[in-house]
Amino acid sequence: MRTARPGRPEIAVAYLRVSTEDQRLGPEAQRAAIEQWAKRENVTVVAWHTDQGVGGGSELEDRPGLLNALGDLRENRAGLLLVARRDRLARDVHVAIVIERAVGREGARVVSELDA
Repeated sequence: MRTARPGRPEIAVAYLRVSTEDQRLGPEAQRAAIEQWAKRENVTVVAWHTDQGVGGGSELEDRPGLLNALGDLRENRAGLLLVARRDRLARDVHVAIVIERAVGREGARVVSELDA
């Protein structure tokens, strides 16, 4: 298992997920929440990725936006993957674990703005 050197905690990649059935926290609201947190914490968001119409139980390989976000974590040596809420990352605990491990392999950690 490859583990990247630790990413820079002042650099982040943002991930938005919007399923088809639940629009209470749409992409605009997610982006605004992440932007507010990043400004407050002096964190620079270098890339934004969205998976539109993807359910919270979808596997990592079924999330092109998240796969691109992982690539940007690596490319930018970002230390954070920002999501507005944990359920935007995944609703299934097993899927969430797989995603968090993939983020960790890139030298980063997941930060959930609204859950913080």
